Amino acid sequence: MRKKLIIFILALIVFGGHGCSDSSATSPVTPTADPSGKVEGAGGCAPEYRAMADHAVVELKGEGELDIVVVTDPLCWHCRLGHKLLGESSEKYRSLKLLFFPRLSFIGSDMVAWILEDAAGTDRLKAMVDFGYSDLKRPKTNDLNEARAIMLAQFTSAFPDMLEGTNLSDLYDRLKADHEAHVIRGAELARAAELPGTPVLIAGKTVVVGYGPGKWLETLDENKICQ
Repeated sequence: MRKKLIIFILALIVFGGHGCSDSSATSPVTPTADPSGKVEGAGGCAPEYRAMADHAVVELKGEGELDIVVVTDPLCWHCRLGHKLLGESSEKYRSLKLLFFPRLSFIGSDMVAWILEDAAGTDRLKAMVDFGYSDLKRPKTNDLNEARAIMLAQFTSAFPDMLEGTNLSDLYDRLKADHEAHVIRGAELARAAELPGTPVLIAGKTVVVGYGPGKWLETLDENKICQ
């Protein structure tokens, strides 16, 4: 039942909720949701969503009780709006994890995911995440390797200590070796859960496809914690 195509939900994603999907994507299958864009029932407590939470390594702390995951691309505009909203609402959750789902439309965003995963657990993580979702500029190129290099150069300019004991070329190679497979696996988990794009908020039992500030805040306030 959950796996059949639901046309009105696709329309909701395009016209109601706001999100970033690949222009090349065709007929995405989405979780069964009500007209608000919410997936309830087992929702975020279902195994496919818990797998994404377990896989995500970039974690920011809040002051609340709810554990949330955002399926995200750092260069997606609506993901950036969602990040800003959550940054201003940290009292509503205990833990915020980022599961990266790089979109074809945002070339080079996989490098951003590699960089942020590399910073996981460090004191500079929050500053780097905020930089990635606010100050980072999209590359003006269609060459993937060049786009990745541009992303990395922006980060090393903002955080020069990233280059301590190394250089741009070697850092690029290390980040790719250490994190590419993990980010690809995260994207595979998002596709296995039939998510059509980004952002997706997984807040306890409730999953919200697409971004809408009122919808996200209401979901956080419901505080439907997985047992």
